[in-house]
Amino acid sequence: MIKAFFSYSTQDAAFVREVASEVGRAFATIDYRSFHAGGDILGSIDEALKESAAFVFFLSKAALASPWVRHEIREARFQTAMGRIKNVLVVRLDSHIGPEDLPEWLNRTKHITTIAAKPAARRIRALIDDLVRQGQSPRFVGRSAEIAALQDVYSAPEPGAESQVACVTGLPRIGRRSTLTKMVRESLDLETLLVIGVEPGDTVQALAAKLSALVDPSETPEESLQRTREITALSDAQALAHALIKFQEVCLYHQMPVLHDEGGLLDNDGDIAPYVLDLIGSLSQYPDIVTALLTNRRPSPDHFIARGMRPLGVVHLRPLEDADISRLVGLMAKARQIALAPATVKEVTAAVRGYPPSVTFALELITAYGPDLAIRGKMLSDFGASPLTSYLKQNKFSNLEQRILRVIAANSPLPLSVLQEATNTSEDGIDKALVHLIDASLIVPTVGGWYEVSGPAVDAIRREFGACSKAEYGAVATRLDKFLAQSEDGTDYLALQRTLFRAIDKAGQQSTPRAYALLTDRVRLAEQYYHEQEYQRAVDMATDALSSDPGIHQARTTLIRAHVKLGDYAEAGDHIAELKKRGQMRDAFFLTGFLERHRGEHREALNHYQKALSSGRGGMAIHREMADCYLRLGDLTRADEHISRAEEKQPDNRYVVDMKIQIACKLGDRDTALSLLVRLADIDRAEMVSHRTSRVEYLCGNMETAYEFAQKAVEKSDNIRFEVLANYVLCALRTSRVGEASTALDQLDRKFSKQRRDIRTGLRARLSIAQQDYQTAYAYTERFISPERLVHLLIRRDALRGMLDRTALAPQRRADLKAELKRCEDRLAGREEDFDLDARGDVS
Repeated sequence: MIKAFFSYSTQDAAFVREVASEVGRAFATIDYRSFHAGGDILGSIDEALKESAAFVFFLSKAALASPWVRHEIREARFQTAMGRIKNVLVVRLDSHIGPEDLPEWLNRTKHITTIAAKPAARRIRALIDDLVRQGQSPRFVGRSAEIAALQDVYSAPEPGAESQVACVTGLPRIGRRSTLTKMVRESLDLETLLVIGVEPGDTVQALAAKLSALVDPSETPEESLQRTREITALSDAQALAHALIKFQEVCLYHQMPVLHDEGGLLDNDGDIAPYVLDLIGSLSQYPDIVTALLTNRRPSPDHFIARGMRPLGVVHLRPLEDADISRLVGLMAKARQIALAPATVKEVTAAVRGYPPSVTFALELITAYGPDLAIRGKMLSDFGASPLTSYLKQNKFSNLEQRILRVIAANSPLPLSVLQEATNTSEDGIDKALVHLIDASLIVPTVGGWYEVSGPAVDAIRREFGACSKAEYGAVATRLDKFLAQSEDGTDYLALQRTLFRAIDKAGQQSTPRAYALLTDRVRLAEQYYHEQEYQRAVDMATDALSSDPGIHQARTTLIRAHVKLGDYAEAGDHIAELKKRGQMRDAFFLTGFLERHRGEHREALNHYQKALSSGRGGMAIHREMADCYLRLGDLTRADEHISRAEEKQPDNRYVVDMKIQIACKLGDRDTALSLLVRLADIDRAEMVSHRTSRVEYLCGNMETAYEFAQKAVEKSDNIRFEVLANYVLCALRTSRVGEASTALDQLDRKFSKQRRDIRTGLRARLSIAQQDYQTAYAYTERFISPERLVHLLIRRDALRGMLDRTALAPQRRADLKAELKRCEDRLAGREEDFDLDARGDVS
């Protein structure tokens, strides 16, 4: 645990205690005068300093006159020289004390002059938070070639913009930040990185506002809002100049400003956002700025060349070699005082597959269960495929810790007090839980002084512990709004104001003057609503974003997909036409294929997907979509070919694994399907694994088992999906649970009133047949959008048979129905087909 030693005079004790109360960091032990008279006071002081990572000296005349304080200063210097104390801060309580009154080594440390507790506490919190962030980074090994390549970029013989910025690429969790941090500390005389996320919908004004929130902390939230509004009202040229000035200031603070691609830095073609290109092009006018970009893939050089600029120097990081990972395992195990046999080191190395952060999670499991059980119990098998999910499943997190993770994964960042109140936790409870989650590298302090979930953990937390509920969003919104109404002397209020806006919207509450949204927050919410199957809300939010800026590509693509899911094909087509006008042909072709697939026109969809491929659209999604189409058309060879190509690109994508299970079922390969279900359990949410298990058993004819898993899927769902509830209805009907089917079908119609109408109509008809109400069933068959599908013909046939066998009919009516039954049976020609609940579209 990080400890901070407070050195002060007893005359300043009241002020120091107030500062300690304001600091309130659960992971920081504040050692103010707690040494007991009559004991070995000097020995206690020395031991406390030896265990501390930070030294805070409260400078006053009384402190300088204290023999105890003088001893603490001498011992702190020794512990600093030994490398145990990492950060030192002097809190000057008397501005009349000059440098000559202090030891020389203290004059070279960080200073703050204040007689107010809050500013002092804020600086101390920043000191401690920085130590926590450093402590969460794994030991550094390897990467000598990549560091040399970065040094080459920044030491280009011809000074200019091309020698002031590099692009570091690689997959998430590969070590881009740690590699860049090591290089800047060793080669550029900078202390750390200041990372600014570039999100979809961001503009140069948004970038300038984010930078200002980090560089120019406000005294109050109202000041933060006023400043943000002023910056977002600037012209592009003014905002760019403002951003560059803030970049300069960051560098003056011995930090490197870094732009991290969170979906807004590169478009689908790999082109850098134009305003970022403008910023890079202006760097030659600011020779004291050095910066970098962090992206998952290499940026296209085309727009640089078109502007007469040199393309960026790109350094690509790959997974570490086994030898480097083994060294990393050994170093981190030693730091944790874990003794590992060579064979265990080899097992861990094989499990983490070249990803440094996975070592942390693997060692946590070994700490919890011991090396023998972790290996024999196969906890580390396939660990590298989904280390975070495996870690969350196998580590024993308390109910409180799970609740904290669920809330903060959906609402980041948050102040500690808000997190405590929103989770209804005692001070001692939140302290203990937060210490564990920080030590487990799941929660990190932000540079602004708040807390957030470590980025890659967000999806894994939601899969394992469920989504944040509407009530939890409401609790966050209420407490955070109160915090902002009362807070003073904070930092990066903009981040909290954005969190408040999102929490209010998700909770369905009325907004307040303290909530604020950048355009990207609306884009982000639209995407979230789409994935949560709240398609109308996705449409509303995406439309709102586009009304502010019609050029936001991600908002338009989300809007198109949401319209398609709602069956609003004409509206989707209009927006696809807009993409074509803007020259975004590959996405227009892809989304036209998406639209046609949802119409059930799989061959037409394939034509458009092929055009998208020919236009340069790549990635996992298009091959997954094409595999789905071939599967529905019965071409299992081509379906397997495309899902294999998708798997090469993203082997642990849950939709890819799910599609492989469906193909195995169509091939009658139950053993493969069941083995893939084990793999799916590591990467998908529990309810979706139960749902897919139900579908496997259903297709294998095991109806009672299929029903049991369908019921589990419903029970585990916090926001139930259409296919889960529809499958439960179908399984209840197949096992003669008519009452359950009726209740669930009512829920399906209420929740998904605009989606997949033919499936809901068909299930209504099947329910009526099960109730022996054949005339109502027959009436439902008149409502099908696509009446000629085999499954709809089968339902109509069964309704006709029931009417003819069990209903009194006039002779002519009977003759007409018999003739219709014959036509229906002729069209079926003995073929049988069930509801296709696995189709990712609106077809039945």
